[in-house]
Amino acid sequence: MKDKVSVTALVIDDSPAARKLIAAQLQQVGCEIVAEAETAADGLSLFNELRPNLITIDLMMPKKGGMDSMALVEAIKQTAPEVAIIVVSSIPFEKMRTEFLDMGVLEYVIKPLNVYAMQKLRIKLMRAFPHLLQAR
Repeated sequence: MKDKVSVTALVIDDSPAARKLIAAQLQQVGCEIVAEAETAADGLSLFNELRPNLITIDLMMPKKGGMDSMALVEAIKQTAPEVAIIVVSSIPFEKMRTEFLDMGVLEYVIKPLNVYAMQKLRIKLMRAFPHLLQAR
């Protein structure tokens, strides 16, 4: 329905398969995928253009223009601290997880996004965006 407020999302991951999976999982909870990007630099450009409510960022991506995942989170949080960010990683780096959470990211999720990870993420998304409950 057009009268319901949607949560717009940008998926940033260098793997097309991972982007597709993440996008599908977010759509299941009621998010609208507005764009996808392969690099942090491309993601920042799309973020500045589209201003989505939610961004997923792969931790391990090739650098482009000197920008990595950490720099991307910093740039977004400086200009739009209210934006929800989910960092997605294939490796459970506890130190990195703590650093990102301290920077204000909503969640640090380990790939693959299995049922357990998505259930935990879904709860956080519902808290961050209560209107997702009404949209479902």
